[in-house]
Amino acid sequence: TEDYQVPARFFERTYLTQNLLDLSAQVARRLSGTKVETSAVFNMATQFGGGKTHALTLLYHLANAGPRAAEWRGVPAILKKASVEKMPQAATAVFVGQQFDPRGGDDGTPLRQTPWGEIAYQLGGAEAYDVVSGFDAEGKAPGGDTIRKFLPSDQPALILVDEMMNYVGRNRKSGLADQFYHFLHNLSETARGMDNVVLAVSVPASELEMGAEDFADYGRFTKMLDRVGKAVVMAVE
Repeated sequence: TEDYQVPARFFERTYLTQNLLDLSAQVARRLSGTKVETSAVFNMATQFGGGKTHALTLLYHLANAGPRAAEWRGVPAILKKASVEKMPQAATAVFVGQQFDPRGGDDGTPLRQTPWGEIAYQLGGAEAYDVVSGFDAEGKAPGGDTIRKFLPSDQPALILVDEMMNYVGRNRKSGLADQFYHFLHNLSETARGMDNVVLAVSVPASELEMGAEDFADYGRFTKMLDRVGKAVVMAVE
């Protein structure tokens, strides 16, 4: 709806809880090149309906608009808390696990068969995709050396991952779920070593809707993300 697609409407209707303010300020700082009091990786593991997708939408609008975001309600408070003069404009990539199937190939764009192929393409178009095209075709996760090559060299980058467990469950038998784990681990470590790259991952935490394999994968992914990043709880106020 327009309430989510039109940034000004979105911020007009968004209440900045303390945790939402803290998260957005930390991301603004990191994308600005400041490593102090922030993280490169955020794991939003909380209950369903806990505000994770709302938080990812907020980060997307901020990074996509850059300095123009200062016009929206609440953004001056974010910038003040972040101690930055303006929001940096970043290359953005959004991966939604429940939506993704192989894309392109028949529309003039490269065929993207994996999360890393899609994320590279969103960040830098066909040129960035070429860096991982072999890994995409083989269904093999790229390592840090390759990831650094497809990340933008001339601007910050924000990578958002939502509904991760849906993708993992659908691709467990093909082996892509395991490769996705290695990709997120490698991407996280790469982002931690850079000044202006942020990865935010939404991991649902409803054990009632998980089978044994889902629960095992959930634990594996969550432990990895908590180890390399920062866990965030959104809905507290």
